[in-house]
Amino acid sequence: MELGLFGDSKPAGEGVSELRIHYGPGYRIYYAKDGVNIYLLLCGGDKSTQKKYIKRALKYWSEHKSEK
Repeated sequence: MELGLFGDSKPAGEGVSELRIHYGPGYRIYYAKDGVNIYLLLCGGDKSTQKKYIKRALKYWSEHKSEK
């Protein structure tokens, strides 16, 4: 991650990305890049809650950007 390589990661929309961890129930971590060196962890879950947490991450990211 230090080199900007996040492994199995894909865009979730509106600047939010999903990091997929293939362990246990299939964990998901949602994050967004804020500036040059800052990555903001928005939320996380597993494959069974993926749609719910993508919506939540998009909401949190939108709120964060509007507060800047």
